[in-house]
Amino acid sequence: MNSNILNVYNSIQDLSWYFGSQGFCGDCCCEDLSLIEFMALKKSSKNKHITILSIGNELNITKSGASKIVNRLEKKGYIMRVQSPLDGRVCCVRITEKGRSIIDKIEQEYVAYLENILKELDSETVDNIKTSLDILVNLVHKQGFI
Repeated sequence: MNSNILNVYNSIQDLSWYFGSQGFCGDCCCEDLSLIEFMALKKSSKNKHITILSIGNELNITKSGASKIVNRLEKKGYIMRVQSPLDGRVCCVRITEKGRSIIDKIEQEYVAYLENILKELDSETVDNIKTSLDILVNLVHKQGFI
């Protein structure tokens, strides 16, 4: 085993902490989203005909677990359930304007945070970081969940 694998794992874990839901608290306010709620909201923002089952599959949780998350997001006004235009028996999840607004706000805060962190690096180094992360994310997607 490559001795750096444990170091890579530990670095990923550290990054997860810094970019996890505790980071959603900004200077002005604290958003009412957990990390899994935020991820479900992002999934629904990228596909206007996504089902609850698809959200669960993409997040590696049960349909029941996904339903609970969707219920919480709906109660907060971030998403709404709609009938599928393709199959009336299927319930889809659609992001609301409030949901889109909160995603944009959180992403803007993290982009500003990253810009500040990376500001002293040259563009080639930033490109290398992006390329390395893209490779890692693609490998994880290809491998799937543990």
